Amino acid sequence: MQTFEVRISQKALSDMNALREFLNGLMSEEGAVRYANAMRDEIKLLSVCAQCTSPSTSATLQQIHADARRMISHNRRWIYVYHIENDIVIVDRIVPAKMNKG
Repeated sequence: MQTFEVRISQKALSDMNALREFLNGLMSEEGAVRYANAMRDEIKLLSVCAQCTSPSTSATLQQIHADARRMISHNRRWIYVYHIENDIVIVDRIVPAKMNKG
């Protein structure tokens, strides 16, 4: 089984920070940090399962990257949009699941 190095792009980090700030308004700061850490843990799973999905045919995701793939978060509210370059997985964006219809 191939393993990959996982990198998070600046845009995806910005997405995570914006989400954490939004969650600070809904829950405690500690809860928002836990939520963000859980997202990072999910993203780390791409090191072993990045090839489990094929490139997306979604026009929305292809606007992010031509070879975009997706992993849906455990609570099905977020999509981690990523692509593979050699043995590196790059998470391009984290978008709301309802933004993608395919």
